[in-house]
Amino acid sequence: MSLDTFVQVILDKGKTEAGEILAQARAEAERMLSEIRAEGDQMLREASQRGEEAAQRKKVQDLARAELEARKSVLTAQKEALDEVYQRALARLSSLRENADFLRALLKANEEDWKAGGRVYCNANDQALVKPLAGRSFAGTIECAGGILIENADGTRRVDLRYESILRDVWNDSVREVAEILWPSRVSKA
Repeated sequence: MSLDTFVQVILDKGKTEAGEILAQARAEAERMLSEIRAEGDQMLREASQRGEEAAQRKKVQDLARAELEARKSVLTAQKEALDEVYQRALARLSSLRENADFLRALLKANEEDWKAGGRVYCNANDQALVKPLAGRSFAGTIECAGGILIENADGTRRVDLRYESILRDVWNDSVREVAEILWPSRVSKA
């Protein structure tokens, strides 16, 4: 075997081994790329899922916030409407001119508080009616829509029968019923 042939055999063997090493390297590189692609795809799916979940949470939160704001707006409008009804009722009570019988009944029902040295107060419009009925117990006028205020002789007890107080008590006792009539709740519709 000549030297050239021997070199050629070694070169051929080296090329074959180099080809095998290169093929193994390519296979290893392809395997690594495949793993990285799979890992990247998995990370992308997870990030996408997290993004979708975050978007869904934000949507739910935004919807809840919007519903709360809408509910607040409705409640504010309802409160304003009820306040308007209350003020109109008080204005109508203060403009009553046919309240002589009512004032007489209030004085009669509470005479033990004012007849024995107590004091009776009323508004300026009702003074001409209340003063003769209360006699010496009439103590003067007060700022109110109507009705009377009675104070016992020693000043330790007050009976507040002003229209504002009566309306407030009636209002507080019935405002829920009024609101339910005006704006029935979902519970009562079912």
